[in-house]
Amino acid sequence: MIPRLYLHKSPGGVAVGNVARVFVACMAALLFLAFLSGCGSDRPASRTTSVPEPAAPDLPLTRAELAAVQSILTKRGYKPGPVDGIMGAKTARAIAAYQRDNGMAATGAATATLIRHMQSQPENAPEVVAVEAAIPSGLYPVGSYFVYSGAEIHTVTGVDGGRINWKTSFGDSYVTGPHFGLPELAWQFGSWKGVAKSTLPRETSWPPNRGMDIYFDVTSEEWNEAEGKNAPRYASDSSWTCANMGGEAVTVPAGSFTAQTIQCERSPAPAGAWQKRVWYYVPAVGHFVRRHDFDGAGLEISTLELIAILPGGGSKTMRKGRDGALHDALDRLASGQHTVWRNPQGSESYLIRINDRFDGPGGKPCRTYSLTRQFSSPRRDYPAIACQGEGTQRWITPGME
Repeated sequence: MIPRLYLHKSPGGVAVGNVARVFVACMAALLFLAFLSGCGSDRPASRTTSVPEPAAPDLPLTRAELAAVQSILTKRGYKPGPVDGIMGAKTARAIAAYQRDNGMAATGAATATLIRHMQSQPENAPEVVAVEAAIPSGLYPVGSYFVYSGAEIHTVTGVDGGRINWKTSFGDSYVTGPHFGLPELAWQFGSWKGVAKSTLPRETSWPPNRGMDIYFDVTSEEWNEAEGKNAPRYASDSSWTCANMGGEAVTVPAGSFTAQTIQCERSPAPAGAWQKRVWYYVPAVGHFVRRHDFDGAGLEISTLELIAILPGGGSKTMRKGRDGALHDALDRLASGQHTVWRNPQGSESYLIRINDRFDGPGGKPCRTYSLTRQFSSPRRDYPAIACQGEGTQRWITPGME
């Protein structure tokens, strides 16, 4: 897991003799010299002030000194890479992290000031923590479905403090903090389980501000439960860099959005896994609407595009009433029209906006729409697609049949 002459003119026009003129000239010279020595000082002119000698420049360290810095960083948990006295990206990031943690300017530069500060501090390693800020109320209601292309559905199964528990349509489960783009805190894929910790400070905002890169390290550990309680554990470290690349227009099945493009790279990446991941994040949605994964050769290995977000939370009666109002709106409203549904037995209120109509799979009529819970903070939009069904299922979300 961070610094802003007074000129004295003597009266003229007085005629004096040569001696007097010499005397006056000498006195004027002495007074002028005295004035210069006291200029800019609040002290009386009769006192003299000493001029400090210029400070010695803060020169870069020698290779041996840099190796000592790397050794100290390693002891204190900052992971600068090999202790070889060579400045690299890992060492610079570790130095910047140390500087931030100790109230210094996070330049990432190895200097004499840095090593003096290190030598003056006790050798206590900082705690390595994951980003686990509290989840804002209503941001990820339990029971919400995030439906993506390829019939990949992620369901919120629980929220505990700063952790969100998820389950996928493939039977996998994982745990995240409030920051969708950061490393998962825990996961289980089949019989394989894993946990991860990040050096990213808790107060780091996500997504990052445009033009600001975020650097952090991730320590992971995996094991196979099928091998019993004494199964060997496989640890790995990686360095991450994340950046906000700016706004971009994005169209996915759920609709068209102006998204923030968030790009993260990790090194090294597990064999066969992504090295670069790009999210298209929409603030009003509070989540990503598209995600691309690339391997180390720059080849795209997977893509997710949003089909629907179906909000959970509330009572079963409330959800049934809201869904009924939504189906009525899909039946009768023209594109661009909206209506408001209010829970007669509670305080919930949703704006239902109906958008485009198009032909879906098999020629069935489909429509895009969005739900927005009113008078809530933070605001959340739930964009989605619905296609005509049969019988009591008048409208169905693709992938949720």
